[in-house]
Amino acid sequence: MASSGQCNCQCYYLGLSGVTSLFESDPIIARYADLAITKYAIRSEVAAAKETRTTEADLEMVDLSSAKTINSRSIGPELIGNSFYEALSFDKILESAGLSGESLGIAKATIIARLIHPGSDRKTYSYINSNSSLPEICGIDLSKFHKDKVYAIADKLYDAKGVIEPALYKASSDLFRTNTRLFLFDLTNTYFEGSTKGNSLAKHGHSKEKRFDCTLVSLALLVDHRGLPIYSEIHEGNTSEPRTLISVLDALESLSDGSLFGDVVPTIVMDRGIATKANLELLIKRNLNYVVIERANKKSLYRSHFMEMEGFTEIYDAQGSPVLVKKLQVEPQKPQGRVRTQVQGQVQTQVQGQVQTLEEDTGTDDNNSYTTSGNTSNSISNSDSSNDTKIIKGDSSTDTDDYIRNGATSKNTGNNISDSTDTDTNATSISTSISSSISSSSSNNNTTTVVLCRSLGRSKKESAISSQANERFLVDITSLNTSITKGSISKTTVVSERIGRIKAKYPSIASKYEISLEYHQDHGKIIKKRRFDKVINLTITEKPTKAKDDNLQGAYVIDTSHSELDAGEIWNIYTTLTKVEDAFRSLKSDLGLRPVYHQLASRTAAHLFISVLAYHLLSAIELTLRQNNDKRRWSTIKEQLNSHRRATIVLTSDKGVVYHIRTSGVSEPVHKEIYRLLGVSDPLKRIKTIATHL
Repeated sequence: MASSGQCNCQCYYLGLSGVTSLFESDPIIARYADLAITKYAIRSEVAAAKETRTTEADLEMVDLSSAKTINSRSIGPELIGNSFYEALSFDKILESAGLSGESLGIAKATIIARLIHPGSDRKTYSYINSNSSLPEICGIDLSKFHKDKVYAIADKLYDAKGVIEPALYKASSDLFRTNTRLFLFDLTNTYFEGSTKGNSLAKHGHSKEKRFDCTLVSLALLVDHRGLPIYSEIHEGNTSEPRTLISVLDALESLSDGSLFGDVVPTIVMDRGIATKANLELLIKRNLNYVVIERANKKSLYRSHFMEMEGFTEIYDAQGSPVLVKKLQVEPQKPQGRVRTQVQGQVQTQVQGQVQTLEEDTGTDDNNSYTTSGNTSNSISNSDSSNDTKIIKGDSSTDTDDYIRNGATSKNTGNNISDSTDTDTNATSISTSISSSISSSSSNNNTTTVVLCRSLGRSKKESAISSQANERFLVDITSLNTSITKGSISKTTVVSERIGRIKAKYPSIASKYEISLEYHQDHGKIIKKRRFDKVINLTITEKPTKAKDDNLQGAYVIDTSHSELDAGEIWNIYTTLTKVEDAFRSLKSDLGLRPVYHQLASRTAAHLFISVLAYHLLSAIELTLRQNNDKRRWSTIKEQLNSHRRATIVLTSDKGVVYHIRTSGVSEPVHKEIYRLLGVSDPLKRIKTIATHL
């Protein structure tokens, strides 16, 4: 029995030390062990409290009925924000950027407030002033604090952007060390509320949130494979995505000059919205590695590979859906339109089918046409100019590439691919398994490497989108025909215009149908000195399905300079683009990036930059959680900490002295666990003051 008791005591000690219990396999014994541990902990706290009371007691007789609390303020999320603000050396960085004194405190409060209570600058001021313990943490005198100081500090921070951003990435790189240099670049936009007539950044464009009624402002963001921000740029709302790359590369070069990346050549990962042929050539010219899906629709060049499906390796995305991948070494395109590929040591020559050149992938098909039939022999050909409009890719919420960038696992392949389906774990696996094989210099040469990919998940999504568009197209055509048969619309020019609009709305669907017009029997005759013009019916006929196009559904092509990696590793690198999409999602949902209310361009840019600075804190917090095997997002952590408050306790003594005791509440178990994971402590002390004598 003594031996048994000895064992249990040892197990309790291990449990209190954070070591896995020996009884986890037996839930009943484990339950009683946990109860014993809790009881032991409570006794320890009581004993410590008695000791404190004996040595530090401040005893006085008080009227318990007079006890109340006032000025209750949030403390939990503030402690997290403050801890990581210090870990990233924000104060030191801002001092080097020219801020000092009161400005440092207000800057700290503004950035952390945006992390905790996202919204407009006015809401930031209101939260600091009325709801938060940030004034105590940051040393702000509320009697001298007003909303104009929030606007002013935002302007100062944006003016010092060129100093602050590289220093912050250096600080985060020191805090979270890695040898992997994958840089993910993308562009998003957010919308304005208000007229914005005097705002030079506010332009109408392709809204990511489908707010086409509002003007927009764009944000370009470069992050690493863990989601840590490196560089940001603010552009007009109608800025074309490809045009933003060169200035980002310039910023990256300046960072490289500071030896931030050591001997490792960075790898740029981009989506099709930015990866034009010109931008790909720019990366090569600057001797940078890359992993991209080029904006040109290149899958038709490899039609025979996708039809035969020989030599493909099967891997899995995060949803468990199979993805087939195949690596090819491709020589530069020949003038006669043939592509030479090398697969497993054999050289093959492939004719480009019906594709003569690589055109920009705008989401549209070939020019559509329709003919007229009926009682006349007139024929109308329509090539709608709207089909030439370039469609800029949206965010992950609307992009069909969602199914591509979701981490992969291998199956019976022997490839060195992480078997985790979580994208955060996948990023870690890339850091450990691929960084050692990525060359320290760019591998650009006379050949390029492509990875052919065929995703079942992507195929299903493309099919669903096509089916939905097809249904809507037919509804619109049927509605138009109803107007024609009722006589509401009859003139050829009006009908043709309506058809053109519908075709422009559904360009990829319209090419699958032939639309014919039927005219009145007197159509074209001169009646009462005027040529009679009347359309009486519209018929639509589906063209024969092109089987060869079905073979390309769910197919895409990744271009890369990394010839030394296998197909699965290259595909895995491309999937890290989810990190920049997560960054945009956090900026918009968690950090108040949308909407924007400012009417001045300078204030707009400053507002967006505050959100980017807050994202530096958020990304560091979430990465620390991931490193501790905790998958909670900042929004969840913030909600769980909302119940931790700091308040003033009011007590009246028997001698009529009114005491104010300012103190933070005792942390609940969930609070303690979060603080332990993130290494956070409360720097604020208990403060006792005499308010008055009654």
